[in-house]
Amino acid sequence: MARDLRLLLLGAAHSLNHSLFAITPPLLTVIMADLGVSKHVIGTVSMAASFIYGFGALIGGPLGDKIGEAKTVILFLFSSGFSTFVMFAAGATGSIYFFALALILMAVGASFYHPTANSLISKAFTGRVSEAMGIHGVGGTLGVVLTPTIAWFIGSVFGWPVAFATFGLLCVIFAFLFIENFGFRDAENKSRAAGSIIEAFRIRELWLLLVFNITIGLFMKGVELFFPTYLQENRGIKPMWASVAYTLVLAFGVPGQWIGGKTADKYGSKRVLIAASAFICLSLFSLLLVPVYFLGIAVFIVLYGLFFYAHQPALNALTGFLSPESQRGAVYGIFFFTSFGIGSISQFISGYLADIYGLDIAFYVLTAFAIIALLLSFKLPERREPK
Repeated sequence: MARDLRLLLLGAAHSLNHSLFAITPPLLTVIMADLGVSKHVIGTVSMAASFIYGFGALIGGPLGDKIGEAKTVILFLFSSGFSTFVMFAAGATGSIYFFALALILMAVGASFYHPTANSLISKAFTGRVSEAMGIHGVGGTLGVVLTPTIAWFIGSVFGWPVAFATFGLLCVIFAFLFIENFGFRDAENKSRAAGSIIEAFRIRELWLLLVFNITIGLFMKGVELFFPTYLQENRGIKPMWASVAYTLVLAFGVPGQWIGGKTADKYGSKRVLIAASAFICLSLFSLLLVPVYFLGIAVFIVLYGLFFYAHQPALNALTGFLSPESQRGAVYGIFFFTSFGIGSISQFISGYLADIYGLDIAFYVLTAFAIIALLLSFKLPERREPK
């Protein structure tokens, strides 16, 4: 029961972590109009925030080992929550600089979460690590499923800065709930020396997995930012329905996380990652090539939602299996950085290509990254027991 409560609390924190970055896409056209910027500029700002979101994980993993996982999660909730209020300055002044500052401050705090949570789960749920990773992912995805639609509604009625502040306030409130109820203290082991980033890079078995992780980030971040805008500009979908479509992608991620975790424990992470990569490619081809637009969009929503999220627990579990426990926080920090940090370059690339050639070309480039990930998945190492 205690372990289940811990997983539930982590799932809630996971939800808020991702919700903060699911607010921008459905409101992107409104934000760009208010701030008077192009897709290239907004893509560059998003890339900077995403890079910091990933880079901070290199600090967050070792920090969780040093000060304790509970304190690290609470630090994320407070810092990111208060940072959202800077959006009011951006809205009042119409300044892209305040918007960038707010996103970056949110990213700094939020970056501490994932390596801390993944490291803890990999140590606390031996025997069913993939399933626990999947349940943790379900918790995060369940909460974020409605974020795009809720954010669009709040933003369209009260203004987009209020949408950010609403979720920021939830972070602050939840931080206080964690202080009162968080039950991880007995699971923390502060006497063990934390692994370093340099030591983690010396684990040669992880190198190919690391490259695979980078290619995932290189299509994920671009799709994440521009999918609603793609539907509006290239498929004639109204803004509200584009937000609903983005929400549906996340909704299919809920069973995707659970299925990915269960099947990885049963059949192995490598097989799940190969299957997930193949269906992700199929989903992108459907979006771009199926002549009946609504059919192609529907296929994309189902396949991408299910299989993109199915890959996460399998990949996180395999990463844990291939890394020593003493270095696991640092390893998860590196992997989060490469996916969300280096992967954020695709937001810059996508925005640049979209301004010059259109979003169709941008999405073809994102599809190319997905194809590379599929080819790499066949060469991934097999699961083995952790050291």
